[in-house]
Amino acid sequence: MSIIKKAPAIKTREVHLEEPVNELLEDYARFIESTPDHVLNAALKKVLWRDQDYRKWRDQRRNAQSGSEKTQPVDTRVRT
Repeated sequence: MSIIKKAPAIKTREVHLEEPVNELLEDYARFIESTPDHVLNAALKKVLWRDQDYRKWRDQRRNAQSGSEKTQPVDTRVRT
């Protein structure tokens, strides 16, 4: 097992921020001497993971999707 973990996959996404939120983001990034991208990633992880209702909803969807994949046949026909 390696000591250093593989870097996470990075996706590019364009977001539109309210001006005061953008200023907070830039200011906080300067405060911790990091990038706005890092601040957004960390803040979203922390906030979304703490939302218990979201976590329940996500788990229900994942369980429903994995259950339906097991019971429903897969259509492999090519559609034109």
